[in-house]
Amino acid sequence: MSLGKIKYLLDKNNFDFYFMESVDSTMSEIKKLSVNRNICVMANEQKKGFGRRGTIWESPKNNVYISILSKNILPIEKHFLNNAFITNMICNVIENICNIKTQIKWPNDILINKEKISGIISEIFKINNDKYINTGFGVNIVSSPKIENYPTTNINKYNKEIDNFNFVYQIMEEYFSNFNQLQNNNEKIMTQYKSRLLYLGGSINLKIDEHNIKQGIFHNLNSDGSIILKNNVNFENIYNARII
Repeated sequence: MSLGKIKYLLDKNNFDFYFMESVDSTMSEIKKLSVNRNICVMANEQKKGFGRRGTIWESPKNNVYISILSKNILPIEKHFLNNAFITNMICNVIENICNIKTQIKWPNDILINKEKISGIISEIFKINNDKYINTGFGVNIVSSPKIENYPTTNINKYNKEIDNFNFVYQIMEEYFSNFNQLQNNNEKIMTQYKSRLLYLGGSINLKIDEHNIKQGIFHNLNSDGSIILKNNVNFENIYNARII
């Protein structure tokens, strides 16, 4: 797979495509570019990659590091649907490539056999009074970081024929083929997302901060991405936490 083919695919779908050998992070780099159309930035490595809550995302060469900047077509209160949609697309491609089921650990980790292979992060901001959503994701292709108490894995453990360019082409094909779901089929996005969701219906511990852990049943997921936590007879929406 060549960069030219990726660029051609994105160009015909109204995206500008930029490949960079090394960046601090694709999430910050994409915001430096002039916005004429939607944009996709791919990097071969990141020096200061980050995830949710500013956690470090180790980003050695030849894995997938992508940011997609596009006009936000969803109401702000439903912007999680964009995350869920992209998560579904990544899961679909991984399952097709690796012939194995994926799992989602709320809110933004993709796992194989409970080993992390991918993570997603997004933010919304304004450019010339237009709202844009910047979605970044990383996928371990040839290597995976060593994380204490959190096993990781990579694509090449399951399929050695796949490189980062091949994966990006396939994920963007999947993205464009299913994009109409964001406007017309929100229910399908959430149903597919929840079908892979770990712990749904089971007991969980949610770490709110260093001093606050809540326990309960992972009853359901709202369309804004918040967990509905059931504790005895009470229900509570949890927006920002980590399952431990």
